[in-house]
Amino acid sequence: MKATPKTYKLPVGWMIASLLLIIVGYNYWSYRCGYCTISSLLSLSAPAILLIVLNVIACLVLLAVKLRSRQQLQRQRCNCGKTLRNTWQYCPDCGGARQN
Repeated sequence: MKATPKTYKLPVGWMIASLLLIIVGYNYWSYRCGYCTISSLLSLSAPAILLIVLNVIACLVLLAVKLRSRQQLQRQRCNCGKTLRNTWQYCPDCGGARQN
């Protein structure tokens, strides 16, 4: 039996849907209470643009970190799926040479 690492997938669709629901709910509440108008709801302010840019940068950094860790994990595995230690040059299960 091969040992496979446990991976957790984030429910991205649910996260986006809940974020949009929160934004719409807050905008509806602020419009009904008289804190803003329809034209102010549709315009992006400087803090909103900054927040969007910072979120895009954070997503790119997260993607880069995840890709790097996935590549490092693949380098530590043999073709048969066995996890290899850094000092091992050959797989103890299949005898295959380590690929760098």
